[in-house]
Amino acid sequence: MNNHFTLVITLLFTLLNAPLGFSQSNTITKTMLFSEIQDKFVEGADAHKKGDFSSAYDNLSFAAQSGMKEAQYLLGFMYLKGEYVQRSIPVGMAWLGTALEIENKDWSALYSRVYHSLNEQQQVFIDRKVSQYIDIYGMDIQNVDCQLTSVIGSRKLAQRCTKQADRLTPLFSMEDIPEGYSPEFSCEAAFPCLIGNLRIYDGVESHNGALPFQF
Repeated sequence: MNNHFTLVITLLFTLLNAPLGFSQSNTITKTMLFSEIQDKFVEGADAHKKGDFSSAYDNLSFAAQSGMKEAQYLLGFMYLKGEYVQRSIPVGMAWLGTALEIENKDWSALYSRVYHSLNEQQQVFIDRKVSQYIDIYGMDIQNVDCQLTSVIGSRKLAQRCTKQADRLTPLFSMEDIPEGYSPEFSCEAAFPCLIGNLRIYDGVESHNGALPFQF
């Protein structure tokens, strides 16, 4: 694992030392309901549980790009395991680290276990990679709010995340996309590339007559 990871560091460390910048393609503006992003996570999580990793990736990737924490965690897990995607510790840890903008003991335990198996140089690389991902997929830029809420029928608390309605949020490309996979939205420029913007509505009433998935 470490030999392969060292090669990755050699190729990419210089890029991560540079200030964050991104390419811009012919941008689009996509309008959709927040419930549609939630549905993509649910469908992706169900597909992953059934072992349908292709469908899981297809749904989870968009939800993760949009800032949904559970989707980011599960997508990171897929990259660490090599489920449908080519196994990548840097990309997997970057998604996990971004998901950990919110507190979750199980996610943190997995992240720490992998992180502490790496040497110091590799850990520095991961730190920079996580920072890069938070800059483009994190809560601030994606206008995501998370709050601890009570779980119905239980004394437990759980994080509930929503995207703020009626705001434009950037949609960035992803790296290490599986060979042969064609995302709904992409750009040809180098990662990270700004594909366009999302405008999220929390319900039909605030949709001002526009239909979901209009451009």
